[in-house]
Amino acid sequence: MSQYRNGIITSTGAAVNLNLGFVPDRFTVTNYTKTAAQTGVGFSEWIKNVVASAKALISTYTAGVPTVSLLASNGFTPVNAGGVWYNTQYTITGVSNANPGVVTLSSLTPTGAQTLVNGDTVTISGVVGMTQLNTNRYVVSGISGSTFTLYDTFGNPVDTSAFGTYVSGGIANLISTPATAPTIDATTGQISVQGNPAGNQYDTGYQGITLGTGVVGSAADVLYWEAWAETPTGW
Repeated sequence: MSQYRNGIITSTGAAVNLNLGFVPDRFTVTNYTKTAAQTGVGFSEWIKNVVASAKALISTYTAGVPTVSLLASNGFTPVNAGGVWYNTQYTITGVSNANPGVVTLSSLTPTGAQTLVNGDTVTISGVVGMTQLNTNRYVVSGISGSTFTLYDTFGNPVDTSAFGTYVSGGIANLISTPATAPTIDATTGQISVQGNPAGNQYDTGYQGITLGTGVVGSAADVLYWEAWAETPTGW
C-alpha cells in the first residue's frame, strides 16, 4: 500500500520541517500565491534518486512565462532520523573521565540526520577502552561546541571518572528527541505552526522532508504540498 499525504501551509519565508511519518519518493509544492501572480517560483518538485538532496526542480514565472530549472541549494532535503535507527549516528571521538563524563563528537549534525540537541536520548556503542558506556541509554545535556555531558534517563549525572580510559571508536544513536507540539487551528484542524522539530514524537523517529528557503516563497504565500512513497507495485 502506497503512502500519500498532503496539506496547505502559509509560508513565513523560512525553512519548514514536515514530519510525514515516511521519507517521500516524490514531493511537490505548488505556490498558489506566486502562480496566481505569475511571478517567482510557482511549482517545485523533488524525486528520489533523480534530484539530489537539498536541490529541487522549479518552475519560475518570468514575465508570465514559466521556465523549468534546477535549484542547486535550499531546495528539499529528505530526513530520516530517530527511533528507526536510520542516519542517526553521531561519531564519538573522545570521552573524558569526569563527573559527569563529557563526550566529544565529530559533528552534532551528520549528513542526513537532525542536529543533536539538549534533552535528546541516545544509546552509545562501539567504544574501545571506556566500555562501560556501551549499550546504555543516556540523555544529552550541556552541549558546547561538539561536546555534551552524560546524564542517565533519570536525570542523574553519569560519573565516568572510575571508568576505563577512552581509546577510540564509538557511536551515539538517536533514540528520542524532545519536541514542542505543533499549533493546531481549532476550527480547521490544520497545523498553523509546525512543532520543533515538526511533530510531537518520542521514540518513534522523525521521517519527512525539509523545505528550504528556495522553495517556500515569501512570507504569507499559500503553499499546497503533496508527498508520495512508492510501493513495489507503483504509486
